[in-house]
Amino acid sequence: MEDSNNQYRTLHFLVKRGDFVANGIALAVLLLGPIVWLISGSLWAVPVAIGAAAFLLLILRSYVEMVRVIVDMLLPK
Repeated sequence: MEDSNNQYRTLHFLVKRGDFVANGIALAVLLLGPIVWLISGSLWAVPVAIGAAAFLLLILRSYVEMVRVIVDMLLPK
């Protein structure tokens, strides 16, 4: 039988580095707002980016927590 660490690499990656990934993606979306504002001149891009980054951070962090619960309860140690 295959080792569980090799079989579920993505899950173990999210357990170890999920917070960093979620924060990085949300920060990238947050920084995209001022960049779009500078390129296009549309000031609405900044508040939209702030809202999208906050929502995305919430969704991604909850997903990481669900993966941690699944790994902790269902995968063999």
